[in-house]
Amino acid sequence: MSLVGIPLILLTALLAVVAVVATVRGWRLLPVRIVGLIAVEVLVVACVGLIANRSESFYPSWQALGGDTGAAVVTPTTAGRLDAALHAAGAIDWSPPEAARWETAVPPVLIVPPDYAEPAGRSFPVLVALTTRADAAQVERTAAATPGVVTVLLVPTRATTAATLGTLGDSLSRDVRSTASVALLADPTWAALAASWPGHPVVTPGHTAAAFATAVRDLPSPLAAPQRLPSLTDQGSPS
Repeated sequence: MSLVGIPLILLTALLAVVAVVATVRGWRLLPVRIVGLIAVEVLVVACVGLIANRSESFYPSWQALGGDTGAAVVTPTTAGRLDAALHAAGAIDWSPPEAARWETAVPPVLIVPPDYAEPAGRSFPVLVALTTRADAAQVERTAAATPGVVTVLLVPTRATTAATLGTLGDSLSRDVRSTASVALLADPTWAALAASWPGHPVVTPGHTAAAFATAVRDLPSPLAAPQRLPSLTDQGSPS
């Protein structure tokens, strides 16, 4: 359940109403009264906080709430093996050695955003789109026009498993400038596959442009390569 999603807000509001009703019914019992008042206050504050967070995106995901913003480890960014081809085409059929075990209906498509080329030192979060043949073209067009995220377009089959797709991240890090931050966009046909994905990233159902935008919102911004700070020798000796 997304941290900025309507279902979580509605669930919290419902629990607050239940807590109010339970407190009123047990008002004559002092322990129930104390616990009930505390529960109502906590749930109301939580509900208001979730509404504010949805509006302002202070914490766009559970990972961000836990302190994982995708920028915890800063390492020099190296060029991806397919950078030259992707700069020229924007989207290519992707055939890493591990792809044979993924059992997809068609070769995966690797799509970089319009801002991938400049500056060259940035690494991008990843959106994996699990879609159908019929909707693949629409998702590809949306991904190609969306800045700030690398998209992997997969058309799974019944033989595709989350366990075999667990190698996708390592394959991707060799070929493009990507971070470890991953979100999933899943057609309802592949909801179970998405739910069992290693690491349990945030899953957004659907394949429309609006669903794509929601999935991207749960990802951190691209990471810039670390800048070299001046050393004492660069600053020269004091006069």
